[in-house]
Amino acid sequence: MIRIGHNPNTNMLPMFFFLQREHPLLESVTAEPTGHNAMLADGRIDMAPISAFSYGEHWRDYAILPNLSVSTKGRVGSILLFSKVPLKELEGLTIALTDASATSVNLTKILLHHFYGVTPRYFTMPANLQEMFVKADAALLIGDAAIEVALSQPDCFVFDLGEEWYKQTGCSMTYAVWAFPKKLLTEREQELKCIYQLLLEAKAKALCNMDAVIGTCISMLGGSHDYWRDYFAQFNYGLDLTLVTGLRKYLELCFEQKLLPSRPVLEFWPKE
Repeated sequence: MIRIGHNPNTNMLPMFFFLQREHPLLESVTAEPTGHNAMLADGRIDMAPISAFSYGEHWRDYAILPNLSVSTKGRVGSILLFSKVPLKELEGLTIALTDASATSVNLTKILLHHFYGVTPRYFTMPANLQEMFVKADAALLIGDAAIEVALSQPDCFVFDLGEEWYKQTGCSMTYAVWAFPKKLLTEREQELKCIYQLLLEAKAKALCNMDAVIGTCISMLGGSHDYWRDYFAQFNYGLDLTLVTGLRKYLELCFEQKLLPSRPVLEFWPKE
């Protein structure tokens, strides 16, 4: 049996909506991205949609499943920096970072340090904008927490980090990749191939039945059908050459900014 990380956020719903939860080779473990990052690293799960940054930390040990990711080319809608001031005025101020993401936290640092030339002070806390704004001048939220706040139209600046990344680099941004420890290939290769096919089939079915996915999102968080259709139109759940180029750019900048100790190399399995 392959223990697989299940991400409950709406942006991952197209990957999980039609996935066979009762399959004899599959056991689902629900957590936020940072939870899956830790679980995969210490062996509590076997495969997960982990933060792209976490792959960068463990690239020597992990392999990436092809054709699967969470990516956008431009705005993302659910990785948002809420700020009391414009980005260029954050020098020396305080930013509260979500404790649910690694990719987005380091994307924030790259954008502010490398592209905007500002160095704020950071601390991490649970996702609650009101409480974050008591202690900080800006707050990073991701996933459903970010969407809920955005739908409430808060009285502050709202910066979409996918949009900011594209504006600065012209590249797509890959937030999560499906990864597993390469050591599993020696004894469980056929199981991994089976689960990989299940994931591809579930993704394809969801992308052909987005009205069902959208209906679930509305019941979870509210918002209109048009809002959610526009939201999902930004996403790419594959991993083609263009997306791989953007992923490499992100990991390269993480290394250059000394956020990663080594320059990651992308390794895919199965080879295609």
